[in-house]
Amino acid sequence: MTFGRFLKVAVVLDMMLVALALAATYLLASPDALLGVAVGGALGTVNLVGLAWMCGRLVTGEGAKWPWALGLALKFALLIGLVFLAVRYVSMDVVGFVAGLSASGLAMVVGASWLAVRKVELES
Repeated sequence: MTFGRFLKVAVVLDMMLVALALAATYLLASPDALLGVAVGGALGTVNLVGLAWMCGRLVTGEGAKWPWALGLALKFALLIGLVFLAVRYVSMDVVGFVAGLSASGLAMVVGASWLAVRKVELES
């Protein structure tokens, strides 16, 4: 499996986990929790897509790699700023926000575990 395909699988897994979390929150929790999951899930998914794109360029790209490494650092700083703004100014349940944001990390763990169990190696 190529590195790019793995990242696409991880993004699809993330979107499925966010959709599942949204459905469960809609049925079981308050509107503030639903907003938290939606905002956290959207931010996590956008972060994962940016991470996948930049890491793909860093790993498989030709030429200088430092611009992509700098871009990753700036993306991380932007994520921290956006999380601060969301927690500070959006009227939502913070636990729901963290649950939505965590879906992207869980998607990476599930995707990597699936590769390990199936003994699939990544190619460039």
